[in-house]
Amino acid sequence: MLKILMVDDTKSVQAFVKALLAKAPGIEVTSVYNGLEAVELLKQKSDFDLILLDWEMPKMDGPTAFVEFKKMGVKTPTVMMTTKNSPEDIMKMLELGVAEYLMKPFTIDILFEKIETATGRGFSYAA
Repeated sequence: MLKILMVDDTKSVQAFVKALLAKAPGIEVTSVYNGLEAVELLKQKSDFDLILLDWEMPKMDGPTAFVEFKKMGVKTPTVMMTTKNSPEDIMKMLELGVAEYLMKPFTIDILFEKIETATGRGFSYAA
């Protein structure tokens, strides 16, 4: 079982990603709507195998949340999901330690490629 924490403020993105992830058996998704909710959840439950983290959200954005995760000692691989595609933004997050950078919009193949790279686990899924 791969436990994923998805942090994104857009309900349609959450629904889309959950629908894609449902195509692979053995994935469990917990979702919250901003970085602050993610920080609070991770204080109580830290057994996630992967975090999918949106960049732009209200209350606490992705980069700020990721820094908080690090301060808390969270070592869960994190994939930053965003429309920000400047080399500076990408390098900033990779230097901070995100495992992967996922540009929106993305396909199922790209999503699973990033998950596999970040977790080291392969998945079979129905395209």
